Amino acid sequence: MPGEQRRIFSVVGTLPEPGGYAVAKFSRSARPYQEWIQELTQEGASRFYEQFYFAYGHASIADLAHLTMVAENISIVAAIEILDEQLVDAQESSTRYQDFTRRRFFTPPEIESSGLSDRYAEVCDRAFTAYHSLHRALVPYLERRYQSQRPDDLPDEEYRRTIRARAFDVARYLLPSSTYTGLGYLCSARTLERQISRLASHPLDELRGIADELKSAATGPAYNPLTAQAEPVIRALSTAGDSSANQQLIEQLRRATLAEAAAAPTLVRYTAARPYLTATLGSAQEAAERLLGDTLPDGMRGVTLVEPVDPTAEVAATLLYRASQCSYEQVLSALGALQQVEVEALANLAYAGRGPHDELVREARAGFQLTFDLCLDQGAFRDLHRHRNCIQIIKDFSSRYGYDLPAEVAAIGAEGDYERVMEEAGELSQQLDRLKPGLGQYALPLAYRRRALFKMDSAQLTYIVEQRTAPAGHFSYRDMAFRMYEAFAARFPALARHIRVADLNAESFFDR
Repeated sequence: MPGEQRRIFSVVGTLPEPGGYAVAKFSRSARPYQEWIQELTQEGASRFYEQFYFAYGHASIADLAHLTMVAENISIVAAIEILDEQLVDAQESSTRYQDFTRRRFFTPPEIESSGLSDRYAEVCDRAFTAYHSLHRALVPYLERRYQSQRPDDLPDEEYRRTIRARAFDVARYLLPSSTYTGLGYLCSARTLERQISRLASHPLDELRGIADELKSAATGPAYNPLTAQAEPVIRALSTAGDSSANQQLIEQLRRATLAEAAAAPTLVRYTAARPYLTATLGSAQEAAERLLGDTLPDGMRGVTLVEPVDPTAEVAATLLYRASQCSYEQVLSALGALQQVEVEALANLAYAGRGPHDELVREARAGFQLTFDLCLDQGAFRDLHRHRNCIQIIKDFSSRYGYDLPAEVAAIGAEGDYERVMEEAGELSQQLDRLKPGLGQYALPLAYRRRALFKMDSAQLTYIVEQRTAPAGHFSYRDMAFRMYEAFAARFPALARHIRVADLNAESFFDR
């Protein structure tokens, strides 16, 4: 029978909300998909979502509407916060391919209106000057060092490009976290809704402004390259005469190219700040100050695979970790001195302020066998942050853990200038944090270290190790991934022997 023949096809040319609506209607009907999609409109999709998503709470249907979002000329600080979502497919601009002679750094509104704006500009400018100087000095050094390893068949242009890229890998340590960047990502409307609410709850003006703009970008007319391509034809038809046939053709072209259409005019329009997020973090910070306020933070670069604890203690420890300056082991040590009822009271903070429509805070994700506490430079963190299948608990970025000094900087005798930039930025960062907590991170170069907790299973650990120890990778994240492997292998040697780990000493300089 024709109706029983298998049919598999892909779909293009639909707006996100009607496209999701078509799949939802298809799942609730015996009619073929292609019949549904021909009938559906944005107006019908909006009515459907109002009823089933907002009134009935069928949240999964918002996962069917997928959007492409782009953010340009934002700071690295903002990019990290935007991409702190598990369910996005994203790419951020690489610092190696940016022209920092044309654009450099973002100045937050809070700094613009303060007495530190001139000092901020001076420190950031000095960091960029040092960045360019270091890169220029590194290129001839790397050429001399790796000349003997150059493959015979490597063209001159590719050789020079590789040398420059490797020099940028070292020079990037000097870039401030205010450096302009850009990113593009694909996500569902439900993920975008959660992301906007999270950013709207952020204390920094840049992030709250981005939340508003993401909402406007999703609910207002979207950028549409098809419409842009058709516009010359539409203009030509408009000037050819005012006949009804021309007007009808113009209208058909506009409909076919989805002119002036919005990506998600219904599903994200009710987004707002989530008091639950800020209230939970505030309560955790009060508890952390009470229990850990006198504990000196551990800023040593490295990886610790923490012994698993019961889920109640894990939730309590994760909350305190996020809200304090301490390592996870320091937090667990403090919890060990408490009564069980006190630990339970701390864990309850994750649930106390939760509203009827709030998803649980990420700190409530418990029950993991593998919990890695990483202390690493901001540049390497940006690379490992991409592994969003694991649970990441990210501490606020500040100068408290110090900074890294790449061996190549010392090898060319540039450590004096490098350290002066770092010390100036660290001092300014502390002043800015006193002005407003979190503001200081904009001044900190990528060399400064931060802490993050990565929770995962063994398959995710395998993926990270195999991807990030490859010889062609950046030396900093290779080091961190290898340390994760070593910690795992010491505890679970039977599983670790199956991981295709690359030797940390193996280097493939010209393999990018």
